[in-house]
Amino acid sequence: MICRRTIFLLILFAWAMPRFASASDLPVCSNRVINEVTARVGCTVGDARCWLTNGGFCTDYVENKARRGQGGKQAQLKPIEPGDVKKGDIAQFASRAHYSYVESVVKGKDGKPVAVNLSEYNYGTCLVDEQSMVTDKYKVINRRMAVPLSAVDGGFLRPR
Repeated sequence: MICRRTIFLLILFAWAMPRFASASDLPVCSNRVINEVTARVGCTVGDARCWLTNGGFCTDYVENKARRGQGGKQAQLKPIEPGDVKKGDIAQFASRAHYSYVESVVKGKDGKPVAVNLSEYNYGTCLVDEQSMVTDKYKVINRRMAVPLSAVDGGFLRPR
């Protein structure tokens, strides 16, 4: 069980992190970071086909996670209320055109969900390839803790 002070600190930390209204607002990565990512993945800037077929976008990540619970079949998704969120659901961020997998739910004293712990691909701090919306976290699992339900501006989806 997480104590109230820890929840407060996690929410404060998440609030203090830099925010961007949309993915297109991200700055371009430094040449060093661009070179590291292109070398790691094997794609070059401007080669959209390579980025799209490498499986490193947020949608690739959540689709693979959702399929595990569906016996490998493509998961059908249905919208759910934030108060009903549970592990295995998908968080949508409309402002950033981004999807994350809900690893666990943080509950308040009353037992109701107040935040989610997420895992995702391609939720970076800068753009490697602007046209393809590839970030420095392409094909890298990123974890965000105690993301307030209100920050999930696109709602939640549940695989059926």
